[in-house]
Amino acid sequence: MKIEKIYKYQISLYVFIIVFGIQNYFFNTYNFDWIFYEQLVKFIFLLSFFSILVSLILLTYESVKSINRKEINFKEILYLLTSMILYYFVILTSFYLANQTRI
Repeated sequence: MKIEKIYKYQISLYVFIIVFGIQNYFFNTYNFDWIFYEQLVKFIFLLSFFSILVSLILLTYESVKSINRKEINFKEILYLLTSMILYYFVILTSFYLANQTRI
């Protein structure tokens, strides 16, 4: 699998988790009227938790792979920087979602 494809999947997962956290923040009172919403929040929290753990290894691998090439691919570097910025937003979203559930 090409590294750019991994970046795209990773960024898509990050954006999904962040958008879910934002949606949960703004529609908190409406969402918890739904009976299964707390399980959904727990699932997204676990997804964000495991993506944080895996992404730490993946981002290290991707950065070493992208930076240590003979020719510099600016598209990969841009994906890497975007992934790193979104990574920290996913961490913040994970902290927020952890506060929204009864674990």
